[in-house]
Amino acid sequence: MRRASFTRTARIPTARARTVIASASAAMLLATAAASPAHAQTCSVASTPASVPNQFAQDACVKAADIFSFLAPQVGVALSGGNVMLGEGGSLGGWGKRSFVVRVTAVDGRVPENDISFSTSGPASSNLGAERAPVPVPSFDAAIGLFRGIPVGLTNVGGVDLLVGVTYLPGVTRDQFALETEGNGIAATVGVRVGLLQESALVPGVGVSVMRRRLPTTSISYFTGNDTLSVRDTKVSTTSIRLTANKRFGIFAIGGGIGEDRLDSRTSVQATLNETVQGVPARAVATLDGLRDETKRGTVFVNASLGLAMAQLVLEVGQSRAGDIRNTLNTFGDREANEAYRYGSIGFGFRF
Repeated sequence: MRRASFTRTARIPTARARTVIASASAAMLLATAAASPAHAQTCSVASTPASVPNQFAQDACVKAADIFSFLAPQVGVALSGGNVMLGEGGSLGGWGKRSFVVRVTAVDGRVPENDISFSTSGPASSNLGAERAPVPVPSFDAAIGLFRGIPVGLTNVGGVDLLVGVTYLPGVTRDQFALETEGNGIAATVGVRVGLLQESALVPGVGVSVMRRRLPTTSISYFTGNDTLSVRDTKVSTTSIRLTANKRFGIFAIGGGIGEDRLDSRTSVQATLNETVQGVPARAVATLDGLRDETKRGTVFVNASLGLAMAQLVLEVGQSRAGDIRNTLNTFGDREANEAYRYGSIGFGFRF
């Protein structure tokens, strides 16, 4: 087999392009994703002509896997957020009570910023850097009172609310990126909240909730020069468990909570790389199927609200603790895959 004598360098998106992508949708950050080391898959590579070395494609597989391990937890944290219903603690108080929240949650995230060089001798470590960039996810949430609970003193105990909602992700085509979503870009959210205490004039609202959120199934293509990276059927979901408390004082309210998130990301990747090796045009197609990343992360957050009981502006800040740190071959400056991240939310809440 002949040895290749080149080092192939590809530009990742510019800072401006990364900002556009992050602002449009958190899922677009998965455009260069592949597999997690926790569920590593064999990289299948086919080259034409067959006699041309394809080690640069194998290095591309490993770099894609490491980028996925770095980005996937950030998308999951943005999808989960903090309080399942911004500005609320306990249950609503029975059938006929409704509340709605329109929100955007964003992680104070990091994305790779350096050029990517593919080694011709197989997987090799590179410093991909880490540039600060927001990772936002918009959503609409609703709580529907089902059971008032049992009266105890100045409050009710054991009230039950149904939690539903949607996460929206539009299709986008811009510069070298194309994003397509299934189901009109909408994914359903469902959960339940049990009130330990219903909020009253003297008693704060306290509740426990479980919520499952999803991003719409997404397929993304990234074009650089004459190469194509396709990320197919990307699925990101979270299951969030929360203990929350909230109390209103006139037009102001303050609340907070703790919880745990279980993040699950799945995708498949196909990279088509074209290059001239020792004067011979060559093509390598690298494929990774059935890829998955799972992790658990604790979280803590506080809410502050301004407005009347029926309509309010809510701000939230939180911290998602580090999960199991991923040991990646490639590095990201001074950052690590699956480390702790701060996040924030802004939303408008309505109650009837």
